[in-house]
Amino acid sequence: MRRVAALAAALGVVLVVAAIAWAQQQNTYSVTASISPSKKGSKAKPLPVGVKFNYKVDEATGKQPSAVKNYKISFYGVKSNGGLFKTCSSSKISGAGNNDSGCPAAAKVGSGTIDNFVYQSADPSGAGGFPCTKKVNLWNAGQDKLVIFVFGDPAQCGGVGALPPIDAKYVKGQGGGQALSFDVPPTVLHPIAGLTVAVRSVQSTVTKKTIKKKGKTRGYYESVACKGSKRPVVVTFTPESGSPATATASASCSK
Repeated sequence: MRRVAALAAALGVVLVVAAIAWAQQQNTYSVTASISPSKKGSKAKPLPVGVKFNYKVDEATGKQPSAVKNYKISFYGVKSNGGLFKTCSSSKISGAGNNDSGCPAAAKVGSGTIDNFVYQSADPSGAGGFPCTKKVNLWNAGQDKLVIFVFGDPAQCGGVGALPPIDAKYVKGQGGGQALSFDVPPTVLHPIAGLTVAVRSVQSTVTKKTIKKKGKTRGYYESVACKGSKRPVVVTFTPESGSPATATASASCSK
């Protein structure tokens, strides 16, 4: 926690000294995604698929970006079947002291890495801040529910270890599919008053996970449609400062 404590101490100086009047941050976003297999499937014959999803958050004028407080991620024609698989709840993880080792292995549906930057909220230039690398596990929490658990070596994040689990939900998406929507709690965005943790990039994978039900193979994620030969991916980012913005990508799709 030394680097966090040092940054918090520096914050006191910043608030006392006459500060620069920083203009509002202007976040920019980019997204890449792929689906495997790339075939479209149908409502009558849904196709189990896996997803790779990456995004970056930058700032138009070179400052550190504003922290993003809400995400909505839509893959055209892809829906979830969490009700068919083992589960692990956020209460189980938080009740274990923010530790997911007690979750059933069969409930894990994905993983990834997150690169953050921690800076003084009053100084988005990032001066005196530091990078914070974390891992993420994705846990099925039931039908239309997902738990996002962020953890990692405290030495790679100024002494900060695992964070409280984040509850996410699947809502109506495009092409008969669903979108994953979640809010990032203030306690995660600002673990210490006056400090901001801003996501800079994320790399994630939801594995092609299947189960036999009534003689049929069902997937945690299933494809039921595409838009021609493409699968639009639409992500809405809502930052703490500034307006919501949308970034898009297109994954290939075949018959």
